[in-house]
Amino acid sequence: MSIVIFILILSFLVIIHELGHFFAARLMKMKIEEFGIGYPPRALKLFKWKETLFSLNWVPFGGFVAIKGEEDENGAFHKFSTNKRLFVILAGATVNFLFGVLAFSLVFSISGIPTRLNQPRIGQISPDSPAAAANLPTDVNILALKANDELFEINALEGVIEEISNHQGETVKLVTTGHCEQLECEELAQEFEVYLRKAEEIPAGQGSLGIIFQSVVYLDYPWYEMPFRGAWYGLVQAFWLGGIILDGLGDLLRNMVLLGQIPEEISGPVGIVHQATSEGIFAEGFLALLSFSGMLSVNLAIMNILPIPALDGGRAIFILVEKITGRMRIKKIEQYANYVGYILLLGLIISVTIRDVIRIFI
Repeated sequence: MSIVIFILILSFLVIIHELGHFFAARLMKMKIEEFGIGYPPRALKLFKWKETLFSLNWVPFGGFVAIKGEEDENGAFHKFSTNKRLFVILAGATVNFLFGVLAFSLVFSISGIPTRLNQPRIGQISPDSPAAAANLPTDVNILALKANDELFEINALEGVIEEISNHQGETVKLVTTGHCEQLECEELAQEFEVYLRKAEEIPAGQGSLGIIFQSVVYLDYPWYEMPFRGAWYGLVQAFWLGGIILDGLGDLLRNMVLLGQIPEEISGPVGIVHQATSEGIFAEGFLALLSFSGMLSVNLAIMNILPIPALDGGRAIFILVEKITGRMRIKKIEQYANYVGYILLLGLIISVTIRDVIRIFI
């Protein structure tokens, strides 16, 4: 079921990407010969609308917009101005990015506005962990750690992580607040005696305490403020995620060029579905799926604007080169570059997918 949901989400995102190209081309008065869902060979002619054939094709996970004269060096598409062609080429990625903003905005407007906590808060506790044995409660802030008759005040998540690391193998006392609701906590101070496991005693996926810390709470505001606050934080989230993706792509490039390997944190479709399934995203309901869709959409937007042949960013580069040099593009050079780009991208996807399959199933 998770795979089906992922395919449906990805197909939807690809279709809106192509619709971005489609409506941008129509806005620029370009003639569109075909709008295809999936890649050829063609399976079915759906209908025709304003000289555009809408078709269903056999190869899933994709789509295309065939603009008249796009494949012909002297065709109608290349007689349009540079700005108009760039507008059409980049419209798909723009729509994906805007959908990501919209998805995050809706999530925040419904679930609340994310606000960072000043102190580390206990969010979840693993069963059979030292924290569970000490009856530590959730939804309390950690104020201090007592060890060897010394009191270490905690003011940030980094502070509690550092003190726990410094006292592994010891039994210490954690000082916490009373129960917290959003930003407000009961003033009651509580102490809990707890053992901090050594590194060799820690199970996979846990820490010395067996705690998952909560660093953000989601605040509600008056109903008339929520759409505006949600829209702002949706925009911030999309740009923040875009920066993270670009950093990851930079690491990928450095590792491939300097070390000849793909970083472990890079995943393909199989890895993404497995991680989303293990985190329960596909079972958590509408908001989790909407947030996941927004994340995927921003990923598609960033990937498509990369200056790589075969991607929209690569096509934009050729248009800019034509503008700068004052010469019509050399079709054969772009074709060869696209072939190389396709082969490299396909090789990367296959390599990552094989590694994901081995890591997950073998």
